Amino acid sequence: MRRQIRGLQDVYDEIPKTTFALELRDFSEAANSFSPNVASPRPPDGKGTEVAATYVVSNTNPTGWFGNEMHSGLFIIPDDGDPEGKFLYDPSGTYMNREMGSGRALYGPDVSPEEYLKYQLLDGPNVTIRKYATTPEEEAEIIKRSDDIGGGGFFDCTTNVTRAINGVGPFAEIQETMWPTKLDRQLRQSKRAVGEAHDLESLRQLLSK
Repeated sequence: MRRQIRGLQDVYDEIPKTTFALELRDFSEAANSFSPNVASPRPPDGKGTEVAATYVVSNTNPTGWFGNEMHSGLFIIPDDGDPEGKFLYDPSGTYMNREMGSGRALYGPDVSPEEYLKYQLLDGPNVTIRKYATTPEEEAEIIKRSDDIGGGGFFDCTTNVTRAINGVGPFAEIQETMWPTKLDRQLRQSKRAVGEAHDLESLRQLLSK
C-alpha cells in the first residue's frame, strides 16, 4: 500500500482544537504563504522577444534562359521603426544603392522595401514578399551569415539566401537550393509566413502590421 504523506493542515483537522493545534494551523498557513509557486512563469528577461521581422523576396518572373528563375533576396525591418536596424541582402543582384558594397548588403535608413519591390517588379508581376516573425538572436544570425557569405557570383542569389536562412527560426525546414522557384515553393509549403505581399499597396499593409 502506497504511504501517503499528509500536510500540516491535515494534522490540524484530526486533532483536538487546543491552543497548540491553533498555533500549528497558523504555522501551516504561514508556511504555505511563503512557499514558491512552481507554476508561476519565470520573469521575462527580454531574450528572444520579437522586435523585428524577416522578409524573403521571391522573384519568379521569366529570365529568358532558365525559366521563371529571376531572383531571391531578403530584408529585415525592426518593429519599433528604428531605421538604423534595417538590413537588406541582395546577393548576385543588380539593385543599386550608393551605400551597398561588394557584399551586396545594405544597412540602415537607406533600406527601402518599397524601392526594392519596385525594382523587382520591373521584371514582371510574379514577385512575392513573405513576412516571418523572428527574434533578435535569429536576425543577428541571418545578418552574420549574409556578411560571411557575401555577394556571390553569377546566379548565386538563391543559394546564398537559403544559406543565410536555412535552419534559423521559422526557416528550420528550408533546404539549400539555387532555384528561386524551388525556394518559393519551400516557403509556401512550410506555412510559417505571417503574411505576404505582391504589390506596393499590400507591402505597405504588411509592413504596418
